[in-house]
Amino acid sequence: MAIKEPSDARSRRDQALTACCVAAAAESDPMLPPTRRASMLMDCLSVLRSAHPVDRAAQIDMRTFRNGLREPLGALLPTAGATADQFDAMRLFDAHGLVRDAVEDLCREHLVPHVALKQHWSWARVHAEQEERRLYEILRRLPPEDYRRARSLLGEHPAGPVKTLRREWDRLWMRFDFFEAVSDWPWCQLDGWWYPCPECHWPMRVLRHKTTVEVRCEAHAAFGVHYRYVPGSGRDQPAPLVATGKRAKPVQGLPASTEHLALTRPVWRYGTLPTLMELHLRNEVAGLPHLHVEMWLGKLRPDEYDLHITAAAPGQRKRTWRVDAKAWESVPALGTALLERSAPNFPLTIVLPDHQKGERHYLAARLRGRRTSVTTCSRLIKSVRTACGVPR
Repeated sequence: MAIKEPSDARSRRDQALTACCVAAAAESDPMLPPTRRASMLMDCLSVLRSAHPVDRAAQIDMRTFRNGLREPLGALLPTAGATADQFDAMRLFDAHGLVRDAVEDLCREHLVPHVALKQHWSWARVHAEQEERRLYEILRRLPPEDYRRARSLLGEHPAGPVKTLRREWDRLWMRFDFFEAVSDWPWCQLDGWWYPCPECHWPMRVLRHKTTVEVRCEAHAAFGVHYRYVPGSGRDQPAPLVATGKRAKPVQGLPASTEHLALTRPVWRYGTLPTLMELHLRNEVAGLPHLHVEMWLGKLRPDEYDLHITAAAPGQRKRTWRVDAKAWESVPALGTALLERSAPNFPLTIVLPDHQKGERHYLAARLRGRRTSVTTCSRLIKSVRTACGVPR
């Protein structure tokens, strides 16, 4: 039986988490006017208080709230029943006092419905699930060949010069309106230039410390995609970057102009990153004996699965995986979103990135009884190799 949490308690905790994430983003935005920041913090404090019982809410003033944002979040969040999650120990700011890259994703993933928030917030935020659904509504209307092409392009060409993007996307270009000008994104600009991640090709974030400037990919920094800026170049040339991570391949800076576009953050997070996981899985098992792999069939709902793997080695039981890769920052929020779907009528395998291996059992427990298993990229690759009779 799947683990069930009190819906009201879970909703109140999500509401509080959203308020904390939005407040942290406001606190760290140097371009936000002070009066606007103060207004947003007051709104967030009201939302946070409303998530707590009256006696506890009275104890949370603005000073407590702002100080609590820089401590483990457990002191600010209401409980969600007996089930614990990782947010009690989470910090929204890093050791340098800068807001963590993942805060924006957490805010989207835990955003409670707008109807429940509008009594507190007059300003709207993008809901990741809405953007994801809009993307897949466009994808599912495409013929199978165009659907597969579009999925591949999400992973291979999520950003770049507009001329290159138009050429690569070709006839699909006019079907997608998910690109924005990099010139509108100050967080990824360094002296008028931006740097694509060598793994996902999306703009990397620029982080200015007191004495150094760091450039890193939000999704791949944990794997070693991070750099240090070395001053010295003029503004007519991109600043050189020194690799500080094991996967920090050389990258070329590009002009942060209106002629350079990138997919919106939700489409990158929930479209590009899962696509790259699926391509990695396919490439890692390609050429194995007794194996058949199909990707992006375009016949089912895109939110069911995207990778169909069948292994039928002689003398071994036939194995089949219907794979749905997920690249959410918050595994608890992913679990909630999956539980809101109808249970699949076939065995489904949810694949998480390797760095979330510690949360695999948590998600599997929440989805118990729904014909859904949970694994990671590396574990699935090992299972497929074993089913093909190939040593790991």
